Amino acid sequence: MDLIDFDGKCVRITTAAGEVYEGIVTYCSEDYVFHEFGCSQEALHLTPILFYRDDISDITSLEDVNGPFGQYSEKYGLLEKKCLDWGTDMIGEVFESDDDDQKLRMLACMNDNFQSLLDRAVSGMAPWRSGSAALDSEYEEGEQGPVYLGELEDMLNSLVRYSESKEIAEEAKCLLTRLART
Repeated sequence: MDLIDFDGKCVRITTAAGEVYEGIVTYCSEDYVFHEFGCSQEALHLTPILFYRDDISDITSLEDVNGPFGQYSEKYGLLEKKCLDWGTDMIGEVFESDDDDQKLRMLACMNDNFQSLLDRAVSGMAPWRSGSAALDSEYEEGEQGPVYLGELEDMLNSLVRYSESKEIAEEAKCLLTRLART
């Protein structure tokens, strides 16, 4: 499989561990990956995850798929669920991407898993954003990360104000309304 053939395309990646991710990927050359991450192999970037060639067991183009969720098999998938689990930083990376479909999928995941989001909510901003000393991780790898409400509200407000997509702005506004009621 030539990873470069999938650059800029919507794909389904199955990892060596059997996990399945869907979304638009960007090709990363071996030189780039080595320079940025110290690993000597090419990769595909699906915001916010980098899939090294050795970690990919199968990849399928979804470019010609047109089902009830467009090119995707579900309203949102493992990628969005993991971003929600990882917390505010990964949610923010999705919202900063240029992929409106991925933003909508992330918003749908947050709406459907709103209680989980609230259960991990921490008021304010991440300590390292306000210039405080770096905070040691309070959770082990594989555990859920914190959701900083101040940051989340800022992200959603930005989507409401600046998104060119009315659908994204409306979904973000609905989440803000739900957060205000808590």
